[in-house]
Amino acid sequence: MIKRVIEKWKQYKYRFVPWIALNLKDRSIRAVPSKSSDEVIPKIEALQFLETLFQAFDASEKYDNKKYKVKGHNGQDSSRLYTDKSRISLRNVSVMSDVAGFTIGRKVSGLAHGGTGVFVTSGTVPVHTVVAMYPGTLYYNYEPILLQSINNPFIFRCLDGLLIDGNDQGISKYLYRSCSNRDRVGPYLMCDRSWLSAHPNNPLAIGQYVNNQSKRHSANVAYQEIIVPKDFPFSLKKYIPNLYYSASIDNPEEIRLTRLVVLVSTRTIECGEELFSTYFTVVY
Repeated sequence: MIKRVIEKWKQYKYRFVPWIALNLKDRSIRAVPSKSSDEVIPKIEALQFLETLFQAFDASEKYDNKKYKVKGHNGQDSSRLYTDKSRISLRNVSVMSDVAGFTIGRKVSGLAHGGTGVFVTSGTVPVHTVVAMYPGTLYYNYEPILLQSINNPFIFRCLDGLLIDGNDQGISKYLYRSCSNRDRVGPYLMCDRSWLSAHPNNPLAIGQYVNNQSKRHSANVAYQEIIVPKDFPFSLKKYIPNLYYSASIDNPEEIRLTRLVVLVSTRTIECGEELFSTYFTVVY
């Protein structure tokens, strides 16, 4: 029992703010002079990459649905086939390979206490390329997140204090699914919730599993915050793995824009390499 608690702590302590503050002098950090300097690549480039990839996912989905509806598939039930989670996920991994030139996936980390990590599973990631996304529920710093945060190593804090709960288990999973049903427009989801499963429709949405750098493994990706603009295509929002916990804002006339955190490569990353980020970014 004690050994299990110790193992949990070794993974969780890098997300525990008091521990971080006490040990910051001994940690490798990423320092930026201001919030505006935190961009690894222009935000428009990151958004264009995501929109292009999501459009390819959407086109592939429409093609598959049309093909199965018209021809069926080896005499099997087509309605079951084109809603099968693993098949959709594998299809979009293939699309990502064609469009982006690389794919990523979850495997056992090479770190001693890293648990699950994220690896480049095919192709090569060029420098300054969006590699992954950090999925989860968005909480303002005044909203309740105590229960969700217990034994939860997937709480990400943005520069302005906004929190992202990227846990795909327990109460965090339940709340995300509940909020996704709340925000849907008729039959259309306004976010992706497949990241809560082992087979995400958006293969990028596994960024919460990227481990922190170490002395032997330096960071090869960096977090970057971006805002989804008002004119982002409505039909592609189903691939965005983030939504707000709260249902409304102070001013009902104001349109609340979705926030995203993407992971951007800071160097060329070869196939087979594990992704490592810097959990500690200090803004001076």
